[in-house]
Amino acid sequence: MKHYEAKITGMTCVSCEHAISKAVSKIDGVEIEHISASEGRLLFKAKDDKLEEVKSAIRDAGYKVADCCQTESGMGRMGADEKGAEDISEIVTVKEVIYGILDDKAEWKAERRLLINSVGSLAVLLVLLAVMYFGLWQGVAGFTENRLPLLIIGAVSVVSIVAAGYHFAAYHKPISCSLGMMEGMTFGMMTGFLVGALLGATNGMFWGSVLSMIIGCIAGAWAGRLSGVMGIMEGLMAGVMSGTMGAMLSVMLLASPLIAFLWLLTFFCVLILAALAYMQIKELGRLGRSIEVESLSSMASTCFIFFVILTLIMIYGPVMGPVFGG
Repeated sequence: MKHYEAKITGMTCVSCEHAISKAVSKIDGVEIEHISASEGRLLFKAKDDKLEEVKSAIRDAGYKVADCCQTESGMGRMGADEKGAEDISEIVTVKEVIYGILDDKAEWKAERRLLINSVGSLAVLLVLLAVMYFGLWQGVAGFTENRLPLLIIGAVSVVSIVAAGYHFAAYHKPISCSLGMMEGMTFGMMTGFLVGALLGATNGMFWGSVLSMIIGCIAGAWAGRLSGVMGIMEGLMAGVMSGTMGAMLSVMLLASPLIAFLWLLTFFCVLILAALAYMQIKELGRLGRSIEVESLSSMASTCFIFFVILTLIMIYGPVMGPVFGG
């Protein structure tokens, strides 16, 4: 058996060390000698024919092998000029992502399908809202001025949240602790803010905070679960903070041009969710042409259910305290 050293990116904590050690230890004929998240390296002994299997196990665990080479002893370090097998993901710019999706390139097939499904889901929600408005609410005093704009914002928010969730769920593979924590925090925070701002405007500070905090915590914990308890904790904390803050912002701005503020808030939240998707592409690579994403009917159904629940709460849910439109 020979000594090898692998330089690993994305390994940031003890949980990462455990995840990589567990994955590599399952390979027969491989012995782990040392692993350090702070140093970003793994030292191990293996037979020549096991090297690719080790690198594959590390990748499957959600990490990248930046370099891997043979060393003289188990505790040796890689020299700056040593060359080994590399598995560094290509650098993808925002411009490349946009043009790749819009230019109908085959390698961006999955991402383009997600975008199309998102647009289609938004169309479904707007048609549903139009039917409900002309069938039930058109004659309700103040509904057009006060509730209808909030419901339109709600449709955009729901599609953005669901689309972001479908994007990183499409990867179907483990992720590093740092990425999982960022996903849990960002997804929980944006969900809580978007839902909290809407429910705060229609249901008041108390119910807006309580309900959006629950929804934000569920979203954040679900997004961060793949990186273990740390990701779940980040998601829960983000949901608690954003749910209460989103509702509070709307209640504080009831006497101001609230609708304009909510459109601005929605724009930035959607922008952050798009940046999250871009970060996942940078860290995990493109979904590629071989990944089959969920169908339009699946995404539209999820958006439909989410939007109906949100609409029922906003229109018929409990109210406590001042709300938009009185």
